[in-house]
Formats: sequence, C-alpha cells, structure tokens
Amino acid sequence: MANEGGLRIGSFAGAAIVVDPTILILALFVLANSGEGGLLGAFSFLAALVVAVLLHEFGHAGVAALLKLPSKRIVLTFFGGHVDFAWPPKSRWQDIVVSAAGPIANLLVYFIVVVLAASLNDLPNVAYLFMAQLAEVSLLLGVFNLLPGFPLDGGRILRAFLNYFMSLDRARLIAGAIGLLIALALVGYSVLQGLWWNVMVGLFLGLGAWSEARSANAALKRGTPSEPSASAG
Repeated sequence: MANEGGLRIGSFAGAAIVVDPTILILALFVLANSGEGGLLGAFSFLAALVVAVLLHEFGHAGVAALLKLPSKRIVLTFFGGHVDFAWPPKSRWQDIVVSAAGPIANLLVYFIVVVLAASLNDLPNVAYLFMAQLAEVSLLLGVFNLLPGFPLDGGRILRAFLNYFMSLDRARLIAGAIGLLIALALVGYSVLQGLWWNVMVGLFLGLGAWSEARSANAALKRGTPSEPSASAG
C-alpha cells in the first residue's frame, strides 16, 4: 500500500513500517558497486543492511512503547532510518534510554552472531554470508551511532545528559557542534580513502548537525526555549 509517504510493509509496536522511495538509490548504489562479491554478495549485503537498520529502529520504537511513548512511523530511507514519535520523551532519562536502545539493539545482534559463530559454519554459503555481513553492519551501526554528536543517537544522549546541567538549547548547540566536527572528520577521511558513500553520509550528518546548532543558537539569541525533537534516528 503506497501511503504514509512511502510503501507500508508492516507495523511494529503500533507504528507503521514505511519504505521511503529514496531507498532505491541505496539499492542501486550497492548493486553497482558489487565488486569481487558479485551480485549475490551485493544482494546479501543490502539485505543485511536493511535488517540491521530495521532492528536499530525497532530498538528505539520497542523501548519507547515500554515507556508509553507511542510511535507513529518507522521509516527506512536512503541514509538509514528514523522513528517518528507521537510526542517527544517526557523526561531526559527517557530520551537517553530511547536513544540508546537503537545502538544497543545492533550491538546485541553482533554479540549473538559471535556467540553462535561455531554453529553458523553449518549454514549454506548464502546464509552464512548474510549472517557475517549482518554482524559486521550491526557492529558498525551500533558503534558509529554512539558517537556523541547530533544527529547520531550518541548526540541525542549527550544533549539529554547536558540538559541536566544547562538549558536544552545550549545542550543542543554543543551536541550539534560536535556532530559537525564528526561529519567533517568523516568527509575528510572518506575523500582521502575514496569512500564516496561515506562522503555522502558525512555530508548528510553535517547538514543535520548544522541545522541543529543553528536552530539552537537562534533560540538562545531569542531567549525562547525550543522543544525537543519527537523523532529518533
């Protein structure tokens, strides 16, 4: 069914799971850069990436549901995914817990696959390849998203933590500034290594960080407190 701003493929924790049309760009990019693994390896990697991102967002939405924070949509996009909540977390600790749930879900998947590694050797080659790629992607998603810069989950955690000691907008400004530094570092490293997908990811992160820092700085100048975001990446 094509609604909700994309293709609805199911639901989780009361939220519609929606595939944004831009994910086709990701699929084409992965398939066009199949390399030595060929199309089979590319399809397996694409499936592992989608599953890892979905589990990440399920972590956010599932923990939010336990805290009575309903989710409206879980969206898969060109650059990953996000959860749209009905309203922002009611407290700073809830914001921290919900933000941390996504990366923790990925890290749990990685450790489960590692623990089961011996038994995975008996799987068919395609299934073994998928599980190995799922573990690798899950580890990368979990660790990278814990970096303390907005719009990464680690940046949201930092923002909520700093809000215990300072205003939300000042915390937003700091998390956005750190996120911008992380994005610049990622873009610079990726250009040197010729990792063009990572360059695009870095630019996307930089745009989100710049927007957050700019919005927070404007709110500080106005003297009008802003509201926390009702979404998680």
